[in-house]
Amino acid sequence: MTWTVAKDSGAVSFSHWLGDASEGTIIGRMGTAEGALAVSGGHAVGGEQDGKRFEVFPGQSKFLYDDLFYHMPMMVHVTDGDGILLSCNKNTIDTLGFAEEELIGKHCLDLVTSESRDKLQREILPRFFETGFFSNVEIKFLRKSGQTVDVLMSAIGYKNADGRIERAVAVFADMTEHSRTQAALRQSEQRFRNSFEAAAHGMMILTVDGRIAAVNGAMTEMLGKSEFDLLSSSFMDIVSGDDLPKVQDLVSRIRAGSGDGVNAEIAYSGADDKILNALTSISAVRDSYGKVDQFIVQAVDITGRQRAEEHLRQAQKMEAVGQLTGGIAHDFNNLLTVVIGNLQLVESALKGNDKAQKRAKEAIDAATKGSELTKQLLAFARRQSLTPQELKVNQLIEGMAGLLQRSVGEAVELRVDLMDGDPMVEADPTQLETSILNLAINARDAMTKGGRLTIETSSEYLDADYARDHEEVTPGHYLMIAVSDTGSGIPKHLLHKVFQPFFTTKEVGKGTGLGLSMVFGYIKQSGGHVKVYSEEGRGTSIKLYLPRKFADGELAAEGTGKSKQKEERKGKILVVEDQENVRDVAVEFLEEFGYEVVQAGDAVEALQVLQDHPDVDLLFTDVVMPGGMNGFDLSQAAEQIRPDLKVVHASGYPKGAMVHQEEPRLKDNLISKPYQREELQRVIEQTLKGEGAIELDAQDRVLAAGGGQS
Repeated sequence: MTWTVAKDSGAVSFSHWLGDASEGTIIGRMGTAEGALAVSGGHAVGGEQDGKRFEVFPGQSKFLYDDLFYHMPMMVHVTDGDGILLSCNKNTIDTLGFAEEELIGKHCLDLVTSESRDKLQREILPRFFETGFFSNVEIKFLRKSGQTVDVLMSAIGYKNADGRIERAVAVFADMTEHSRTQAALRQSEQRFRNSFEAAAHGMMILTVDGRIAAVNGAMTEMLGKSEFDLLSSSFMDIVSGDDLPKVQDLVSRIRAGSGDGVNAEIAYSGADDKILNALTSISAVRDSYGKVDQFIVQAVDITGRQRAEEHLRQAQKMEAVGQLTGGIAHDFNNLLTVVIGNLQLVESALKGNDKAQKRAKEAIDAATKGSELTKQLLAFARRQSLTPQELKVNQLIEGMAGLLQRSVGEAVELRVDLMDGDPMVEADPTQLETSILNLAINARDAMTKGGRLTIETSSEYLDADYARDHEEVTPGHYLMIAVSDTGSGIPKHLLHKVFQPFFTTKEVGKGTGLGLSMVFGYIKQSGGHVKVYSEEGRGTSIKLYLPRKFADGELAAEGTGKSKQKEERKGKILVVEDQENVRDVAVEFLEEFGYEVVQAGDAVEALQVLQDHPDVDLLFTDVVMPGGMNGFDLSQAAEQIRPDLKVVHASGYPKGAMVHQEEPRLKDNLISKPYQREELQRVIEQTLKGEGAIELDAQDRVLAAGGGQS
């Protein structure tokens, strides 16, 4: 005979069987589906087999049963057929807190909670009376103190000759600690999920083979991709191609056991092939054997910070060069003062010696030219003496027309395009005239075979978005003075150097490299901003921004840069721009205006987007783009797909100096960067309504020396 009590994963079961010791065969069963054993003389007995009757618990072994029953490490109850408790073991008394005499005679249902009583009466006991057993049922006991105990219950019944259950034995495994552990685990998991979702930085959980198993909202927002798209990808799918070898090496090091995590700067490929840089932490989660079970990835987007740091480095570099230049110029001026003064004294002492006087005069002239160079250096260093005053810029430029035309020569057409009214700034008029003249001469030198020079003014509002990308700019109203040419242009890789002193694209001996430096220093010293835009082979535009000064009573509400309320969607626009930050601004503006927007980074991608979105109403494209197709090529190709498609081109040139206006394929509107929200909205609305080309707000006229032509 064997008595077995087994506990497996919290489940409790027991069985009794009677075997023949000599042959090892089972000759009796108790507590089986085939039927319970009968009870005789207080002992369970086996049925008839081969004319014999077998006692399961012989009298001489009953003390073993009683000892086992009393000391079992789980609760055991014996009840009669009506559920009245006949006996219980020590674990029951200790767990429930009742004395044995308080328990004996109680109905077993009085010891459980009302929910458990209902569950037993409705679902468990009807089947038990039929089959004679049940197992692994979760119920709650009530302690004497009123606290509850979670248990897992199993029971068998013993039937009499009539098939009615007269005795039942129930075993209960205390699951309180298990339930508490499970509840704590669920609470911990919920806390982790809440933290995971609420994290301000991107987070992902990767499987051991690198698949994305979970991703939080910050990561989807950072990459511009949906959760569904990311969950169907691997981590390597979103890493930029250039960084794949680095990431593979990092993951290999983690797998090899070189620490549980690494930190690195990783480039990711976001929506629309947008590349963003993120400071990334990759950590390994290992199982009990030390084997990698999953990876945790955390990423902080530093793309904007890097851009700001680059602007700051450039500003600091220019500031350092300015301080060095200013110090040298100041000391050199002192030396030149001594040199020129002594030369003039020598010249006076050489009267009567014409040849010697001539040499002295040439030396004085050369030293004087040197002093002019030092003035330019001081201007770049923002240390020149300025006499700022209220200045009507349009009048100043009109008064310079004759001088400008004579300076650039007859081969260059001069066009002056001034905004309406008399906009004012507070600036030094002499230095402003010198700056404009300097830019005009630079433009002339870039147009060796002639061309067009445009001087233009307009009112601009540089908002907080623009200021974020240009550290030195204070948001506000500015008067923009643009000097644009149709010359050779400046290579893109040299644009960041044009304001550095002694840098020039002219031939050796044909430029000092101080002209633009002087302009840069003067505008900065006046609280302004300088921007250069150039297309190699098409020309250059230098834009000077000076803080606008409004007269008393003059309305200062021109283009405040405040966005209009979002309106209902009224069309779909495809934005094509290779510079990511410029494209983002355009997309945000258009979405604020109520348009649905799709976007592309170059002409080839744009044509694919057009085919995927046949409901696009308007193409808004930059003129200059990489990849061999410019904005005009794109609009011409798009016309083959969609003859009815409206088009607006964007250019870095100011409106009055649009060198592309002579482009033979140009049939549509042009808008100048940087554009204000209101201006962009007006151009888009006019184009969608089919109102034709944009009319320039300012008068467009050509002034030649002595009055010129109109």
